[in-house]
Amino acid sequence: MAANASKAVPAAADFRQFVKELEDENDLLTITKEVDPHLELAAITRKVYETEDKAPLFESIKGREGKGLFRILGAPVGLSRQPGRRFGRIAKSLGLPSTAMGAEIINRINECKTKEPIPPIQVSSDQAPVKEYKLFGDDVDLTALPVPLHHDADGGKFLQTFGMHIVKTPDGRWVNWSITRAMVHDKRALVGPVIPKQDIGVISQMWKEKGQDMPWALCFGVPPAAIMASGMPIPKWTDESGFVGALSGQPVEMVKCETNDIYVPRNAEIVLEGVVSTSEVAPEGPMAEYHGMVFPGDQKMKPLFKVNAITYRHDPILPLCVCGRATEENHSVWGTMIAAEVLNICQAAGLPIKMVWCPFESHVMWFAVQVDRQKLRALKTNIPDFSRKVGHTIFGSKPGWYIPKIFLVGDDIDPTELRDIIWAESTRCQPLTNEFFFEEYGNIPLMPYVEHGLEPKNANHPKVVRCCMFPCEFVDEKLFWKEGSFRASYPAEVRDKVTSNWKAYGFDGE
Repeated sequence: MAANASKAVPAAADFRQFVKELEDENDLLTITKEVDPHLELAAITRKVYETEDKAPLFESIKGREGKGLFRILGAPVGLSRQPGRRFGRIAKSLGLPSTAMGAEIINRINECKTKEPIPPIQVSSDQAPVKEYKLFGDDVDLTALPVPLHHDADGGKFLQTFGMHIVKTPDGRWVNWSITRAMVHDKRALVGPVIPKQDIGVISQMWKEKGQDMPWALCFGVPPAAIMASGMPIPKWTDESGFVGALSGQPVEMVKCETNDIYVPRNAEIVLEGVVSTSEVAPEGPMAEYHGMVFPGDQKMKPLFKVNAITYRHDPILPLCVCGRATEENHSVWGTMIAAEVLNICQAAGLPIKMVWCPFESHVMWFAVQVDRQKLRALKTNIPDFSRKVGHTIFGSKPGWYIPKIFLVGDDIDPTELRDIIWAESTRCQPLTNEFFFEEYGNIPLMPYVEHGLEPKNANHPKVVRCCMFPCEFVDEKLFWKEGSFRASYPAEVRDKVTSNWKAYGFDGE
């Protein structure tokens, strides 16, 4: 059964269409040679991230025969080295053309936040490709699946790295979609972190207070806009589904699970359904996480995700994120979506901020905040006061919990260019004088120095705003320096002449 085969479906709304468009744009490589899920498959995917090569679709995975179920798509939202399409997989996931750049991506996200949400609609099981095949009870055997071992120091095989958890509050008023890792524990259970401050942890606590396990579903190969929204720290008690509808331009079609009352996208590839235990735990990890580090032997007790049923479509595809050094999906999805929400929060607070971006190389720990200098001057403020206001606004927000370091830059700096940020910091940020520390706000415990660094003097590890601007930028329209670069040191006619003659000079590319 093909989802909506008779009509065009945007890639943001349908994972199969997303995969097809990657193939059409020569950004997908189908690998038919048999690949071993024990490290080999993940190693290929890691090399793809680090060379920004085509997304690999593994068709022949050792152990897939019989109950192996799935093919695997690696690096689904990795970066691309195709000219002019580096952010293509991010853009395509959000309903934009593959040529969209960073500012277009952030603006698209926040424009859709201002639109009326498009609520999901419910369909019957016979309209859902994900209901083509079903496994129940003891027919479920997660250990029989060809789940990759991602890194040689990982504590187990992580099936869940790029699927979407769906849970809801006991009263049904809040349905939450999120991404958090999960490792195969035994035939019928995964194990993974449920961090108390994150939304899944807040909802889990509500079920624990009722003395009940939390109904749950884990969906793989969901609409790309849905997985993007799952990585966005939108306000609590907000359902992601309406926002996803606005992003994709159509309602998400949902179908009821077989064993609980959770609703899942009808065109998902695979759905695991069951409960998250609020009392049973098991050893989990370690795992090389988004920060690019793994601490061998560092296991912790985490909740069990008990699987009562699996439903899936014909020849399903499992999207896979092999976490580690940038850039992979934690950075391209999570970093982008956090940046968009921070921009929304800053502008809602009346701050003169034009753009926010997470440079992927920072592993979601640096956020470059671009200041509109014309609006800044109208505020008649100064570096200390403005930096502290920005810090309290961002660090005190929901996404601010994930952010330890902010770089304030002027609008001569492109926040999507790491070289620009480094140049601004190294030339304009005076140590101590232009650094403003905040100790009253907590941090996500996954940051390596939070768990493995020196103990902070107070309860929290400090956060910092580094103002990478000169005092004159706050008061003077005319700046006293000029940039020494191709873009700033030559008249337009000279730049155009050099660019048009580049190949004639004997250089490769443009």
